[in-house]
Amino acid sequence: MPTKDEVARRLARAHYEVETGVTDIYRLTGSAETESNEREPIKLLEVNAATIPSGVVPLHFAPAPAAGIHYPSVIIEVTPGEFQQIRRHELPLPRNWQVGELFERPAAAAE
Repeated sequence: MPTKDEVARRLARAHYEVETGVTDIYRLTGSAETESNEREPIKLLEVNAATIPSGVVPLHFAPAPAAGIHYPSVIIEVTPGEFQQIRRHELPLPRNWQVGELFERPAAAAE
């Protein structure tokens, strides 16, 4: 079975490929204790220039083993302006989550 990190990268790559307005995708992290829990969902923050401002609204998804997604996931989609508010700590993330690693856009998705 793939690791949670491998599945997170797969999810980010797929979202870059299908969401044309997505400019950046970041991993969201919590405490080391919660992140080490296999039942803790994969959390992604997607910056999308084509979305409307709606604040931080986590969307929860169940695992989809048939699609190779063996872990639950949470996606938060924000505008570039909202992302800047998150960076300035003006728009809080839930449960003390932090913006982590940036997933690079795959070359095929950049075209």
